[in-house]
Amino acid sequence: MSGFMRIQDISERTGISKSAIRYYESKNLLRSVERNSSGYRMYSEGQVAKIKLISSLRLADIPIKDIEAYLKENDTKSKKRMMDEWIQIIRGRLDRLNVSLHYLDSNCESEQIYLIEKSEETIIWFLAESNIGQFKEHVRKRMKELKKLNIPIKSCYLNYLSGKDLIKAKIGFCVPVDTHANKLSEIHSIEHTASCICIALAFKSPISKIQDGYQKLMRYAIENKWAPTGSILECYRGEDFSDLDLLMPVTQIGKREDE
Repeated sequence: MSGFMRIQDISERTGISKSAIRYYESKNLLRSVERNSSGYRMYSEGQVAKIKLISSLRLADIPIKDIEAYLKENDTKSKKRMMDEWIQIIRGRLDRLNVSLHYLDSNCESEQIYLIEKSEETIIWFLAESNIGQFKEHVRKRMKELKKLNIPIKSCYLNYLSGKDLIKAKIGFCVPVDTHANKLSEIHSIEHTASCICIALAFKSPISKIQDGYQKLMRYAIENKWAPTGSILECYRGEDFSDLDLLMPVTQIGKREDE
């Protein structure tokens, strides 16, 4: 059969194993043209580039079903959109791996610092001013207002803005993405945050000593060359929001601004 090759010929020409080519065929990503008189699968010259593409996408960890959809798609713009989505996903994985490796290389065990992935969130922010560790009444006031409107609260944040003794800060509440906030008073802003990986410190000391936690987390970040992508957040969780973690975002997971 002129212009056609056996699986052995393609394997030798491309360096892709025969078992891999057979696997692509078993998953309907590839079809042999027919079998020759000796029973060997035969492939056309034009299928070599396709086999190389499939192999490349598999090595990039693209799922079989996604590769199948890509090969069936005839619209160039749609194919580019699919490729862009894969690039974004893989970059996110790479970010996670880099952060994980950095964490394991750092002096993490003795410092009681851990990694946490903060998911995408919608946060309603209010401005507040108080002495160090005295924001509880501000938090209670805003929580009461949210509960009156039947707005569920997933977690609570405090974001330091300025001041040494008298502190200016933002108090934030993580709420469902479809929350209607038009009935709330004195809202500073509504923020839709991307998911990110943070280094975190569980703070167990009295709240009046919160500055010690900030200093410890900052010292750890500087000594281990972490590059913050945002300011430190006080994150309150639990039934009564008494569990406090200090979070420092160190990488964003998702679409980058330069893309």
